[in-house]
Amino acid sequence: MTDTPAHPVRAVASLRRRLLSWILLPLAALIGVNAWVGYGNAVQAANEAYDRSLYLAARTLAEELAWRDGLLQLDVMKAAGYLFENHTGSRLFYKVSTPGGRWLAGVEALPDAPVRTQSAVKYFALVQFDDGVYLNQPVRLAQLTHVMEDAGLSEPLIKITVAETMEARQQLIQHILWDTLGSQGLLLLAAAILVVWGVQRGIRPLEAFRQQLVNKADDDFSPIQPPDLPRELRPLIETLNSYLDRLGRLIDIRKRFLDNAAHQLRTPLTALKTQLALAQRNAEPEQAQALLSAARQTTDDAVRLTEQLLAMTRVEHAREMHSPQTVDLVALARRVTQEHLMRAHQLGDDLGLEAQVVRCEVQGVDLLLHEALSNLIDNAIHHGPAGTHITVRVGDRWLEVEDDGPGIAPEHQAHVFERFYRAAPSGVAGSGLGLAIVKEIASQHGAQVSARSPLADGRGTAIRLSWSAA
Repeated sequence: MTDTPAHPVRAVASLRRRLLSWILLPLAALIGVNAWVGYGNAVQAANEAYDRSLYLAARTLAEELAWRDGLLQLDVMKAAGYLFENHTGSRLFYKVSTPGGRWLAGVEALPDAPVRTQSAVKYFALVQFDDGVYLNQPVRLAQLTHVMEDAGLSEPLIKITVAETMEARQQLIQHILWDTLGSQGLLLLAAAILVVWGVQRGIRPLEAFRQQLVNKADDDFSPIQPPDLPRELRPLIETLNSYLDRLGRLIDIRKRFLDNAAHQLRTPLTALKTQLALAQRNAEPEQAQALLSAARQTTDDAVRLTEQLLAMTRVEHAREMHSPQTVDLVALARRVTQEHLMRAHQLGDDLGLEAQVVRCEVQGVDLLLHEALSNLIDNAIHHGPAGTHITVRVGDRWLEVEDDGPGIAPEHQAHVFERFYRAAPSGVAGSGLGLAIVKEIASQHGAQVSARSPLADGRGTAIRLSWSAA
């Protein structure tokens, strides 16, 4: 038998690292694109500057050409001096030829620039530029078409080709490259420092919030309000504070239930234990039977108390468990009355329904309103003698249960809706939670609960739940 390997825990990046990654990586990519575009523009500008210089060299040669005695003459020293003075770092070559390709002067092996379309011509139509190879090394070519109008020739056009080696251009391009990389690198570094600083300051409220959570006591569910809270974090903090409030309320409900259960169940369980012990030691059948009957009644009381404790806890949890919907009080009263009809009949009570309206709709939870009405009917049956008349009545936005039982004494009426308050005589069992459950349900539904007693001849009680017109 082999142990199942645990699933590996995937490392989760911190918020700081995520923010820096989301900001710095795109920023570095944008700066890289900007550097590439800027470098390309700078290289193009440098090439255009060198091409213009190469064009001027070709123009200089053209201006020094002349026909004398039927021969083409060129003042090489004057033209070459200009070229060498203005083209340091690279070597220049030239060739003079006819449009048909016949060599006239210069380096005969120098390649010609190919013929381009009009859109590819720079400066004007008489000069063309291109890259070529001469002596196994790259050169830049400028080919100028020159017109010798004063020579009186039948074909006055000649081509002047000037070639320049690429050393100076390459040095300038490298210089531009390193300048571009350096400036963009410094820009990226400065941006990274600013972003890191900004992120550090931006997450300070989260750190303050975390510290407040760490310092809170285990039973402290009060809201947390960190200083300098950014607007974007307010929904998160409000949601967490709302959760803390709900959690605190739920824990308080559980603690209250445990305290109530421990306090209220102790008495019937102790009595049950005593009754069973006495029945076990008593040898007389009649007394043992009486003790067992008392134990059975005590057990019933404990079960009833436990059920009502659970019902109260369920009602207090209702806000988190149920959503409001439309409830018809007439249909609800008819259903609950039918559920209690058999029990009331067995006890000799007269249970009936009186609907003064055809339909009465309120917003609420059907299960809770069912619990409230069931408690009112059960309270009337439990505390009234046999033959009690109980009427469930529904009117315009109100619901009540009326009985002709012994009623509620005036000194008890202000307290009957309190938890565990018992207004019944000592001989009548009860937990004191029935009306407290009704009041809690009414409060959650925005309804008012009231008690009227006595009703006639010093007897009778009516408990009403009423909703406002709004």
